Amino acid sequence: MRRLNQVVTVVLFLSGLVSAQQRASEEFLEKYRRELAYREIENQRSSVEREIALRRHAQYLETQFTAKMNRFVALWGALVHDYNEKKVFNIKMAAEVTKAFRDIENAEGWPNPRRLRGEPASRSRP
Repeated sequence: MRRLNQVVTVVLFLSGLVSAQQRASEEFLEKYRRELAYREIENQRSSVEREIALRRHAQYLETQFTAKMNRFVALWGALVHDYNEKKVFNIKMAAEVTKAFRDIENAEGWPNPRRLRGEPASRSRP
């Protein structure tokens, strides 16, 4: 009888451990699922933020390119107006027009075959 009590006690103890392990593993799985869901939400949020940042950067580059083009057009118009009115070619203004055009060429909005190949956009000119 004593032996039977020991066996029953051991069986009940072991069954309690097994059920506790099952509950613990279920709790672990539930926590793991929640963690995966939170990470997925965070990844979606970061991809949306990345997309917004890329759009803002593209908008910034477009604004910068437009400003450079407007500057070039204004300088070109002033050079042409100066030549038509005074019949004199203004070397200083022509240098400014050249500089403005080089700024446009080096801008990211300008189609540059070197940049498309991954090379630096501008080389030092002699």
